[in-house]
Amino acid sequence: MWKKLGLAVFLSAMIGLGGCQKADYEKQEEENKKEELVIWSYYETQAQRDGLNKLIRDFNQSQNQYHVSWEYVPMTGFVKGLSSAYTENKLPDMAILDNPDTPSMIRLGLFEDITEEVQDWNLEKEYYASIIDTVKYEDRYYGVPFNCNNTALIYNKTMLKEAGCEPPSTWAELRETAKKLTTGEHDGFLMCGIEGEQGAFQILSWILAASGDPSDQQENTQESPWTQTYGFFSELLEDGSLSENCINLTQTDVSREFVQGKAAIIQNGPWAFPMLDESGIDYGVAPIPGKDAETTENAAVLGGENIAIIKGKNVTGSLAFLNFCMDGQELLAFCETANVLPAKISAAQEMAKQDERMEVFVRQMEDAVTRTSIPQWESVAQKLTDKMYQLVEKK
Repeated sequence: MWKKLGLAVFLSAMIGLGGCQKADYEKQEEENKKEELVIWSYYETQAQRDGLNKLIRDFNQSQNQYHVSWEYVPMTGFVKGLSSAYTENKLPDMAILDNPDTPSMIRLGLFEDITEEVQDWNLEKEYYASIIDTVKYEDRYYGVPFNCNNTALIYNKTMLKEAGCEPPSTWAELRETAKKLTTGEHDGFLMCGIEGEQGAFQILSWILAASGDPSDQQENTQESPWTQTYGFFSELLEDGSLSENCINLTQTDVSREFVQGKAAIIQNGPWAFPMLDESGIDYGVAPIPGKDAETTENAAVLGGENIAIIKGKNVTGSLAFLNFCMDGQELLAFCETANVLPAKISAAQEMAKQDERMEVFVRQMEDAVTRTSIPQWESVAQKLTDKMYQLVEKK
């Protein structure tokens, strides 16, 4: 009897196992029938990766025709990688890339013209105009805005309270506050001045805060925005309030210094929030200070990414993915996870209502300056960081 019972259990288990294997096989067969779409992205923070993974997973589960995956390509070699892959015919179907890099790639003929396909998407009305300009060329669309951001001051509330300080709103206030907050244990203020796009992205805000035209690099007068900006940086360095090590720090490094208690105020963007939240630091957000009380110009520099379809690849499938992404709730969910702003205005405003930390960044987006609007931006960017290096060397 026991032998028969054991045999029955064994056969039942084998049938169940066979059923599971059949289901797994059928599921795999279904996946194999889907058209594969590949995206390149330089996202490296865990929040960014989690957001993109969820967005792609939700799309894959929403339909049965396409299967999307993404591959990491380092930001420092992203544009070069696309160019090399183009010549070797190893391109992905889509690319998520920094918005200032998009126009040059469009002019190289790398991206599909999707003007007709997106004419009903109301891009001009529903998205920030400055971002739309980065995906247009000769009134044609070659991509869509994916997300956006800018930088602001992020400050340690406890440190400011203990020093009897308020968040600064002018350069003079920032200098005075940074002096009070500078001790043997931490700097009063810290920013990213490293060579390359990240350093230039942060420094440019201060040129704008001086009411300056970034392409006007005259330095022979005291009124020159470049003279005033680097004069201000020099003062911070001389005070010891700004670490000389700023020229070696990425934006992520600056965030690490902040969470380790080595800086009281930093310049950074909302992508830093996950690291800050995990540390348990009580922090606040304030706009980039104007040069003086009369300077009210917005000092925000547009950051963020666009998403474009590679010419000659799976356009139909890629458009299906873009259409899914541009839905307000899907885009908002990604941005909430990745801690960036939606490029869609209504979604960004909704995000600010849900998260008051985002309010400053949304407000600054209204007049944010695109780096692509600056003539010869690559040359200007190089000079911005070169001059920061020169200041540190002189000290």
